[in-house]
Amino acid sequence: MKRMSALRKTLALALAASACGHGVSGTAASVPAGASPPSASRALVEARVAAGDGVSIHYVVEGVGPVVVLSHCVDCNLHYWDFVAADLATDHRVVRLDLAGHGDSGADRKAWTIENFAGDIRAVADALALEKFTLVGHSMSGTVVLEAAVELGDRVTGVVPVDSVLDVDARMPAEARKKVIGDLRADYPKFIDVHFPELLPEHPDPKVVERVRHDALSADPERTATILDALFAYREDLALDRLTVPIVAIDSDLRRLELEHNRAHAPQFDARILPGTSHWLMLDEPAAFAALLREVLGEIESGTAKKRPEGTARRSGAPRN
Repeated sequence: MKRMSALRKTLALALAASACGHGVSGTAASVPAGASPPSASRALVEARVAAGDGVSIHYVVEGVGPVVVLSHCVDCNLHYWDFVAADLATDHRVVRLDLAGHGDSGADRKAWTIENFAGDIRAVADALALEKFTLVGHSMSGTVVLEAAVELGDRVTGVVPVDSVLDVDARMPAEARKKVIGDLRADYPKFIDVHFPELLPEHPDPKVVERVRHDALSADPERTATILDALFAYREDLALDRLTVPIVAIDSDLRRLELEHNRAHAPQFDARILPGTSHWLMLDEPAAFAALLREVLGEIESGTAKKRPEGTARRSGAPRN
C-alpha cells in the first residue's frame, strides 16, 4: 500500500473518526451485514450514570466472565457492537456505552475533549465497580481508550484500538488542521462525500455504507468538528509512553500502520490485520472480527500478550499540548 502523506492520513482519520500485523487465523465464516447476532444465554442490564461533568451516560451490560468494555467511533453508538457483544457475552461480561453526545447519552457537554470521553468510560467502570477489564475502542475511541487506560491505571488489563492509533508520530500542522476543521464546518456533506471513499474497500457492502453515511450526516456538524479538533490535538505518543499493559490493535488493510513508530513509544504494541474490510470492520465481517477480537482478548487475559519489557520503563508524563 502506498505511504500516505501526514496531511492525507489525518484527513482520512477525520472521516474515519466521523463516520507489521499478522493475518487472521482461526476466524469464523463471515456473516453478511445486518445479520442477526449469535444467540446467547445472558442477562442484559441497561442503566445510566452521570459523568464527571454531569452528562448522563447510557450503557448496557451482558454476560458473565472477564470484563471487556467496548467504545464506539464518533457519530456512532453502542449498537455498532451488537454482533460482537452477543458473541463475547457467551463467556465474558461485556460493557458497552454511548459516549456523551451519541446514542442515548446526554449531549449537554460544554467541553468535547478526549479526556472527557475517557471520563465517560471511568464513570461507567466506577458505577459497575469494575476492578479489572480490557478496553476496546474503534476509530476515535481508539484514542479515547488510550487516555482512559492512562487515567485508570492498574484496573486496565489491556487496550485494543480498532482501525485507530496507526501512527502516533504523525502530526498535522496547525494551519492544515484549521483548514480541515473549517472545511468540515463549511460543508459537512461535501466533506463526507469527498473523503468517505478513502475508508472503503474496492467493493464495499452497500448496507454498511448506507448505515455509516446516514449516521454521520444525522450528527451535529459543529459538535463533530469540535470533537475532531480535540482528537487532532491529543498526543497519542505521550499516552503510549505511559502505558505498560498490552496494546494489540485490530486494523483493516486500507491504511498503513506505522508499527515501529508506535513501538518506539510502547515496545509492547502489536497488531492484527483483517484484510478486505472497510474502516468499520465489525460491520463488514462481524463473525471474523469477533473471532479475531476473542483471540486477542484470550492473549491478554491469559497473560501471553506482550507487556512493556522490563528495562524500558515508561516515560514520565510530559505536557500533552
